Amino acid sequence: MLAILKILVTLALIVFLLNRKVKMGNAMLAGTTVLWLLSGGNLLHAQTAVINTVQSHSTWEIVLALYFVMCLEYQLRTGGIIDGLMTTARRALRSERILLALMPAFLGFLPSLGGAIFSAPLVESASKPYQLTPETKTAINYWFRHIWEYTNPIFTGMLLASQLSNIPLSALIANMAWLTVLATVIGWLFFLTMLKKQPAPAAPVNTSQAADRGYYYVTLAAGPIIVNFMLVVFLKLAAAVSMALVVAAMVLLLRQNLTGIRAMLAHALDRKLLWGIVAILFFQNILRQTGAIEDIAVLLNNLAISNAVVVGAIAFIAGILTGTSQGFVAITFPFIAVLSPGDITLAMVCFALGTAGQMLSPAHLCLLVTLDYFKADFLKTLRPVACLELIMIIAVCVVTTFH
Repeated sequence: MLAILKILVTLALIVFLLNRKVKMGNAMLAGTTVLWLLSGGNLLHAQTAVINTVQSHSTWEIVLALYFVMCLEYQLRTGGIIDGLMTTARRALRSERILLALMPAFLGFLPSLGGAIFSAPLVESASKPYQLTPETKTAINYWFRHIWEYTNPIFTGMLLASQLSNIPLSALIANMAWLTVLATVIGWLFFLTMLKKQPAPAAPVNTSQAADRGYYYVTLAAGPIIVNFMLVVFLKLAAAVSMALVVAAMVLLLRQNLTGIRAMLAHALDRKLLWGIVAILFFQNILRQTGAIEDIAVLLNNLAISNAVVVGAIAFIAGILTGTSQGFVAITFPFIAVLSPGDITLAMVCFALGTAGQMLSPAHLCLLVTLDYFKADFLKTLRPVACLELIMIIAVCVVTTFH
């Protein structure tokens, strides 16, 4: 029980600090320090954890992967590719219903803390032909932005989950891809199939020049994402290497000059985000050095409760408390490495329940910024999201039962 109490005190401190708007890296470091002190304050443990964090291949893999992701985000944004894609999609599809799902889904593929604010104006624009409440617009933007949580190889949560559970990233994606499909389908059925449209006048026929320009934007927007996905999943390249290759290719395609490249490299150096990731990995090393994970694993085994039930419940609670995928992954995935190393089924249960908790969390930054943009009610917005997450959880339980 002492091990659980130490973890609960540590977790409570981290959540408290995050709610007080303390930077994630600083909050994690504070929690790590408290856990270390409660575990005896052994200087050798702290020294070993620091060395392991700094010298670990996984640390640099994640940091570099996220750095190059920020480079790609800069290229797509400053190159006018995102704006061009929106214009092209509206002209080609002539369906605001598809745009309502497509825009947050596409922008959601690029990880960015609170990034839902970028797709919110696009959802607002696409929703004009319909009679949608602020809560519905908020839920649509919020839900479709996060359908990639289970499959995106450049998401922090996915990278951490792979490293902490010792399961190859490609294997995690292959086994959880159906969850992204399910999230897309039920989101479409729940939010978009019954919309009442007020038809707008047909758009004028486009010239071939405009159409050619549209293909240019679509190719440059979707191409880097598809290529990166294929490099990671099929060629099994490290995420950092694949992203570096994609960014380098985009430099050539966009003909970026030295000034533009320097600006991109400086923009991508998001110290707050990168420090947060390093602090999370340091937290994991302290957990290992102090033996806290092993102590809890022994306690859980003595309770004779299914690993999936216990770890899934912890992931769900951690998701609600932290509001981030990296938060619930950092707290729960080390248990998988101890309780059942390499267990993809357990990892899928943990990730699905953690994501459900994250989506219902009042600490989720994407939810907060979208609520503020649309001036929507918190509880009314979360009701449909809760229903959809319940469907996701039931589906995972059914699939893993017969796995």
